[in-house]
This record gives sequence, structure tokens and C-alpha cells, in this order.
Amino acid sequence: MSTVYRVATAYSYDRTIDRLQQRGAQLAELQDQLSSGKRVRRISDDPAAAALAEREQARMQRIQSDQRALEAARRNIELAESTLGTINDLYHRVKELIVQGGNGALTPADRRTIADELEGLRERIVALANTQDTYGRPLFMGQGVTNALGRPFRELITAPAATTYGPDGREVQKQMLRGQSAPTDTALPMVIDGYPVFAGRIRETAAAIVAAGSGNSGSARGVEVQVNSLTALNTTQVFTLDDSTNDLGLYTLSYSGGTWSVSGTDKTGAPFGPVSPVAVNTSGDITELTFEGLTVRLRGTPANGDTFTVTPTVDTDIWETLDRAIGALRTESGDDLTQELAVVHRQLGARLDRLLTARGQLGDWLNRADAVQAALKAREDYHIAQQSELTDLDMVEAISRFQTQQLAYQAGLSSYAQIQRLSLFQYLA
Repeated sequence: MSTVYRVATAYSYDRTIDRLQQRGAQLAELQDQLSSGKRVRRISDDPAAAALAEREQARMQRIQSDQRALEAARRNIELAESTLGTINDLYHRVKELIVQGGNGALTPADRRTIADELEGLRERIVALANTQDTYGRPLFMGQGVTNALGRPFRELITAPAATTYGPDGREVQKQMLRGQSAPTDTALPMVIDGYPVFAGRIRETAAAIVAAGSGNSGSARGVEVQVNSLTALNTTQVFTLDDSTNDLGLYTLSYSGGTWSVSGTDKTGAPFGPVSPVAVNTSGDITELTFEGLTVRLRGTPANGDTFTVTPTVDTDIWETLDRAIGALRTESGDDLTQELAVVHRQLGARLDRLLTARGQLGDWLNRADAVQAALKAREDYHIAQQSELTDLDMVEAISRFQTQQLAYQAGLSSYAQIQRLSLFQYLA
């Protein structure tokens, strides 16, 4: 025997209303998704996809942080390259003035004018070496500075006027730690090590000065010391121009009885000699003595008992080189001036080579920045695509579902409205 259940009209209406409300909520949800373009807008929409999308978002934020740091480093590198370009122009102007100052037709007043211009160029180079970035950090400070002013190259007055090189005993103190952060796969150094550009001995130049003894009675004066072989110098250990030590060797040339002899001390202070030069050549009033990888040129006639010292020149920075030139132009003349300016010109050329090397490295870093930027952009695009796949809405499929839901909802509303108007009393006569 089957059981017949009576379904109340009110209950039927309530169930229909519930279903219509559910369909309306589903339609509103689809409409919200279509307006936002996102399938997952809350964690509750799809917890697994939301967690994965959050991980992709964290990775994109890390990449964006790397991009900002890279852009800041790029700006600093561009500023450093531009600054070195300006200093390069100043170096060339200094070289022009050095050549001009060696003109024997100039008067002492003319040479003082050149020295004054060199002083101005020196001050500009100091200022440019202390250039700061937008954060107030010196561009060329290497791995740090120690003085409160934050300047890697600070001008000091260390002695009264009329010192060896400069007119006022100036010295540029290096307030920095040598070295530089290495570039990584996603970052470049924010500062550049300025020490090898502006300071440090330049071993490759191996420049030297020959000076006549104070008790000489002959007319011979030093003209030039030419370095023929660094290997020979290093083998005998008479000269050392490395940054690691301040010890220097010294040669003494002696003239007696028509012959020359060489003696001296090596860099450890041990004496050697006297020995005869490898070759002695005389042409007119020029005498050339070749020994231990050097050729020393003298002008004039030496007298019995005359001596000459050959001393390495080891300027510790570009400013000492400039002070040497300024002092020579103000106090020297003749062969002494020519010899000093020749040494300055040689050392300045070596400094210029270092500067060009640094500019080349900066150019390489800028190229590397472009490559790193492209790599970061590719990684960012990948994570954006991954996040989009997890959370974005398939618009075509969503529009199709929306239209289907809308049609079903409209049909439900229409049928409910028609049924709601029906009543038993309409059929009672």
C-alpha cells in the first residue's frame, strides 16, 4: 500500500523562493566575476589556487624589489661614468698644460700662470672624486669611508709653504676602504672603488728622477731616466713600485778619472756595487749611461768626483702628481723642469689609462644591467602569467554560463509568477 504525502502550498512556495534566491545569488556571483575579471577574489573561492597565487605574488614583489635596486645602481653607474668622463677631459687639459709648460721660451710669469690653472684643475678633480649620489653617498668610496664628512678624498694641509711639491704642503688623505662589492645575478654595486682610479702607486710607469749632487763642480745635469726593462728592475730589487710596500731602492752614479761607476742600496737596505755601467755613450753634450734596465741621460760635462742620484718617483695619487707639476713650474727651470714634467706626463698617462679602464668596466656594468633587467622582466612576466592562470576568469566561458544562468533565472521567475496567481477559488462555480 502506497503512502500519499500532502505537500502544503506554502511549503512549495518557500522551496521555490529558496531556489530562486540561490539562482539569483549565483547570477550575482557570476556578474561580480565578470566585472572584476577574476575567478578567485577571496580565499574561500578556491583555497588551493589562492595559496599558489599568493606565492606568485610574493615572488613578483621580490623581483620588483630587485628591479628598483638595479635601477638605483644603474643611475649611480651612469653618474659615475659621466663623472669619469668629465675627469678624463680635465686630465687631457692637464696634459696639454704640462706640454705647454715645458716650452723653453716661456717666462717664469708664464709658467706661474700655467701652475695657477693646474691648481684650479686639481681642485675640480678633488671635488669630482667626492661626487655623491642622490642618497648622499660618495660614488667612489669603495667599501666605505671613515671620516665624519663622508668624503673618500679629503684635502689636508700637512706642512708650511714651499714644501717639495706643492706651494702649501697639501695632501689628499684617502678616507676609504679599498675594494668593491661584486655584482650578482640580480644586482650591481651602488658605489665604485675610486682608489685604483685616483690613488695607489702605478708600478707600470717605473718613473725615476736623476739629480746632481750638491757638491758637484761640473756642468752636467740630469735630463731623463728611461726605463728599458721592468724585468731587470724587479730582478735586482732596486726599485719596487708595488702598493704593498713603501721601501725604495736608490742608485748613485759616480764620475772619477774619466769613468763611471754605479752603487746603491736595494729595497731591503742592503748595499751593492760599485759596478760599471753596461754602456756609456756620448753624443755632443749628452751622455747616456745604461745599467740594470735603465738609461740615464745627462747634459753637460761632469767633473772629477761628481755624483748623481737616481731616485724612483712614487706618487701616491693623482693630486701628488699635480702638486709635483705645480711645484716644478713655480720653482724649476731648464733641464730640471723638463725632467720633472716628463715624469709627470708619464705618470699622468698611466693615471689616464686607469681611468679609461674604469670607464670600460662601468660600460660593461651598464650592458650587464640591461641583461639583468631583461632577465628580471622575463621572470616577472612568467610569474604574472602563472598568477593569471590561477586567478583570472575565462571570459568566454563565464559569459556563456552567465547567459545560461540568466535564462534559467528568468524562466524560474516567470513560472513562479504564473503559478502564484492560481487559486482553487478560480475553479469553484
